[in-house]
Amino acid sequence: MDLFDPENLELTLKASNEGIWDWSVGATEIYYSDRVYQFFGLEGKEVPNLMLHPEELLYKEDVSYFSNILSLILSDPDEEYFAADCRFIKPDGAVYWLRVRGIVVREEGVAVRMAGSMIEITKRKNAELQVSEERNRLRLVIDNVPLQVYFKNKEFEYVLVNQRQAEWVGESSPRNLMGKTAQDYFSSVSWEDSHREEIEIMETGKPLIGVIQREEWPDKPPTYVKKMKYPWYNSEDVLLGTFGISCDVTQMVTAQKKLESLALALQEMNHKFEEELILAREIQFAILPENSSDWKERINQWKARLDIEHLYIPATELAGDYYDIIHIDENRIGFLIIDVMGHGIRSALIVSLIKGLMEQALPFALDPATYMDELNRSLTTVLMKTSVTMFASACYVLLDYDKGVAAISSAGHEAPLLQFKENLLGGENTNTVAKLEKDPALGFFPDAEYHTVEYPLDSLEKIMLYTDGIYEMPNAEGEDWGSEKLVEVFEKCRDKSIEDTQAEVHQSALNWADGQGFLDDVCLIGLQLKSPKTVNKFNVK
Repeated sequence: MDLFDPENLELTLKASNEGIWDWSVGATEIYYSDRVYQFFGLEGKEVPNLMLHPEELLYKEDVSYFSNILSLILSDPDEEYFAADCRFIKPDGAVYWLRVRGIVVREEGVAVRMAGSMIEITKRKNAELQVSEERNRLRLVIDNVPLQVYFKNKEFEYVLVNQRQAEWVGESSPRNLMGKTAQDYFSSVSWEDSHREEIEIMETGKPLIGVIQREEWPDKPPTYVKKMKYPWYNSEDVLLGTFGISCDVTQMVTAQKKLESLALALQEMNHKFEEELILAREIQFAILPENSSDWKERINQWKARLDIEHLYIPATELAGDYYDIIHIDENRIGFLIIDVMGHGIRSALIVSLIKGLMEQALPFALDPATYMDELNRSLTTVLMKTSVTMFASACYVLLDYDKGVAAISSAGHEAPLLQFKENLLGGENTNTVAKLEKDPALGFFPDAEYHTVEYPLDSLEKIMLYTDGIYEMPNAEGEDWGSEKLVEVFEKCRDKSIEDTQAEVHQSALNWADGQGFLDDVCLIGLQLKSPKTVNKFNVK
């Protein structure tokens, strides 16, 4: 078989999805393969000569760029290869990216011919732009945290630091630290201590939390930091190195040494710094509740009155959905589900931030509306200090066995699905979707008001909380599964356990999309009530 046969060449080009072009330099005509015509959306029509008239095909902002590169290639006898990535406009006005590559043929140093290939790279370019924007937003958050943050590889070299850490060691930019180690900045006593700590952390997997350390510098007075160090693992639990968070406590330590009467005030300030350190750590890592040591214990103690099921499927390595069980006391338990705008790095950071804020709002967990108010106020306060626009929807369900009610509050989130006992209220049908106020999502308005709706526990059999990822599942025609079908499946599972109901919902969504993975994060919390106390009325506050 002749590999250079025209038919073989056409098959090769078709497999690579590329088109070819051939131009005698200066000629008004240019040869394009059929694939090039398809790229420009001009099948069966005359396509202008891109080399002579780029303004007739390319996006106007890219015309000068393309022309300048072409002119430089043609005029420089040492240049052989031509390469340009530029945008072009199809007849319908849509803008696409095109990669143009070519080689120059010269005679006595003068370019006489150019030939090469073209291929559309719109998806790749859009992905590159999205990744760039995600990284930019991550840097905005990290650089605005009032703490020193760094990541080191297993060779103890800095691979990521924030602006505050760079300034702390005397550098103007985080880029100046890349590839360097603590030895480049600290005295031998300090960097050797840090080196031993990081070796132990990587060997044992145990973090170092809340330690105050004296830092020795070669060219300035000693400083004190309160630090937290952790092993750094990737999403596959492979050790990559260590990361640390610290804050400057030099003034506090100095004051403590000079005046012992300030010890109590210093302790209170240290506590505040510790909370900030924990918050910074939570921003970096999304912690799933089922990985906590007491997760099974929290569920098992309710087995006599309640079956609890959950499903958590992140669309990417870093998710924007979160859920948790809030054990208040032996007769009251709360269930919180959260959906942060989008998914990926920025959403995971906000999820981690909310996880920290939940601890602060725990004293208000007995009143769902007040609990939402506290979460919203805290989150809005933090987000207003950054240039990133983010928000989160949330729904909180409190099962109060003392009062015999299920109290529900929503912050812009989908209302839970409810299954009522048969013959409820004299045989009247009760809506499957809980009736909630349309209150604002978290993170928009610091003074937003939230409401609570209550249902008698003895009227309920099942409750299911969910995020929109379960029903925003498109099929081959681009049609979403939809919340209506979610409700239908839930209602058809009246005689099934909550475990089987949740499994049926999950499988039905996958079947709709012919088994394809979910495009957005999915989170479900299913509850099946067994023996609630009796309350005989609805009450909306």
